[in-house]
Amino acid sequence: MMKRPYRNFPADASDCASFGELKMCYGRLYDAYLEEKRIKGATVHALKRTGQSEREAKKEAQKAAKELVTISRKQKARDEASKAGYWSGGAAITVALFYELCKAGNTWIGGDKYQSFWQHEAMVSTLTFLVTAIFAWAYKAAHPDSK
Repeated sequence: MMKRPYRNFPADASDCASFGELKMCYGRLYDAYLEEKRIKGATVHALKRTGQSEREAKKEAQKAAKELVTISRKQKARDEASKAGYWSGGAAITVALFYELCKAGNTWIGGDKYQSFWQHEAMVSTLTFLVTAIFAWAYKAAHPDSK
């Protein structure tokens, strides 16, 4: 049986009809190898670029998420500070109104002999602190989700 020179690659070199056919098969095999190597290189390069862009996108997403959380935390802290300022101001106004009522009516707790006690700077500060603490407790009771 005659072997044809234009068939697919032989399974064994002894299946080749001549050295010329073996050389031709080797050339075709080497060309196929180079083509596969080129395709593999292009695929690896494309995967690296895709992987690199995916990693960059993931890093950007993580950075954006951190900034979003940071902005949210900063905004929340700013809001909480503003609310605390309002409640503290309300406490100070309450103490001021208490003193104005006592002065206007000339009625101090304990009578006139305690007027100097109530008007002492330390007592005013202590009373302001206590009313602020009471207002803070009321705020926390009304807003359990705040810190």
